[in-house]
Amino acid sequence: MSWLDRVPIRLAVAMLLAAAAGGCFQPLYGDRSLTGGPSVRDAMRDVEVAAIDGRIGQEVRNDLIFELTGGEGNPVGAPYRVTMTVSSSTFYPVIDLSAGRPSAETVSLDVLYRVEDVANKKTVLNERALARVTIDRSQQRFARVRAIRDAENRAAKVAAEQMRSRIAAFLLTRS
Repeated sequence: MSWLDRVPIRLAVAMLLAAAAGGCFQPLYGDRSLTGGPSVRDAMRDVEVAAIDGRIGQEVRNDLIFELTGGEGNPVGAPYRVTMTVSSSTFYPVIDLSAGRPSAETVSLDVLYRVEDVANKKTVLNERALARVTIDRSQQRFARVRAIRDAENRAAKVAAEQMRSRIAAFLLTRS
């Protein structure tokens, strides 16, 4: 039997395996009305984000609320609550040897967060989101301050997107 005779058999086996495994996967944001479960978008609207101090923490909180609810606002009395701790730092990965000054700066944002089941008073998810944003370092003081603030805002958005994806995956496995 030559290899050309085996191609239809291998193709049939591959199609059979793909059809069998196709029912095991479900899209994260897909319509789940056929399976009877709530959609992940609806489940994410049932997550409250607790208040936090500081400008960067508030930026992460606002971005996360928008990511979870699509702009509908923070739900009160939701079955799940997210609490977080935010820390930010900057470091200089590139030094200009001729001037002896940094030419680039990296803003680092670390968010430790946990999702609590409010009814059972139990932590159901404990994770970390990391974001790093690099900027060109200017010798102009006010330009540098504004660039760092913009980088912190971008890092907050990246961290909120990471948190949303992880919370959505958790909610998909819970339903």
